[in-house]
Amino acid sequence: MTKEEKDIRIDMNDEEETDEINAEDRPFIRRFGKIMLVLFISLLAGCYYIFVVELCIFTVQLLEAKITFLVIFHLLFLLCVWSYLRTVMTPPAVPPAKFRLSECDKQRYLSERKPEVLQEILVRMAKDLPISTKDSKGAFRYCDTCQLLKPERCHHCPVCDICILKLDHHCVFLNNCVGFSNYKSFLLCVVYALLLCLFTSAVSLYGSILFWTHQLPNTQSKVPIIVLFSLSTLCCVMLLLLLYIHCHWAVDNITSREGESGTWNERYDLGLSKNLRQVFGDEKKYWFLPVFSSLGDGYTFPMTDATKDIEKNAAAVAKDITESQN
Repeated sequence: MTKEEKDIRIDMNDEEETDEINAEDRPFIRRFGKIMLVLFISLLAGCYYIFVVELCIFTVQLLEAKITFLVIFHLLFLLCVWSYLRTVMTPPAVPPAKFRLSECDKQRYLSERKPEVLQEILVRMAKDLPISTKDSKGAFRYCDTCQLLKPERCHHCPVCDICILKLDHHCVFLNNCVGFSNYKSFLLCVVYALLLCLFTSAVSLYGSILFWTHQLPNTQSKVPIIVLFSLSTLCCVMLLLLLYIHCHWAVDNITSREGESGTWNERYDLGLSKNLRQVFGDEKKYWFLPVFSSLGDGYTFPMTDATKDIEKNAAAVAKDITESQN
């Protein structure tokens, strides 16, 4: 492919592809993600040891307090780890085969040089697909890497190098993309991690106060407990900020990418209840469990009536223009 042909392909692609990561950098970022994953699990294991052994077993004196602290801690810990593993191990959802070009269209697309003909190929393909989203130039969003028409809210992850349904963001601490298939478990992971850190911070503060007020003799547990309090408090602040941001977006039914771009406000905003049900589902018994219960298929989404009217009018105008040209 010549440089001129490549420039045409880039121009036909969605503008978001301009932030693509170099192929040489991708393996490094993936390895870095694996390192962060190991560090996070190691940190979690270390905090578990300090809380259970150094704090509850060696420091807390009352048996009733030991049991209460351990039961609450393990409940929150298990929910947090379950949500975390679910988010990490769930593969990102990708567009189904019907969004990919046929072999015939693919060969024609790769050999064609005129932008208007390239767009004609995409328009013909898109008429049988549930796609209404276009780029800023009014063209259908096409991914040259994955060779497919992008469904609603689908984006190409430059780290994973694939198109992902309802992509929210790529999380380095998870070494995975957060999107349609695991956004609910990601939110629950943040919630349970925050509750776990709040509880750990409160109990470790209690242990630290006992040392500071000399109600307990200085032992080897003093330093680990103070470190645990510092780490859990710091994590509380970070998780609280993260939860605030994602709760705001979930309530408005927008993803991180849509929220940061500022161009999708109110498009999918169905109201508080319906917005949250899009993520957590209709069955309340599954709301607080990290199991998939989100509504929809990941590539079609209910929109507001105002948005439907706008798109219907735009389609009618486009049809009239086409007929007049013919």
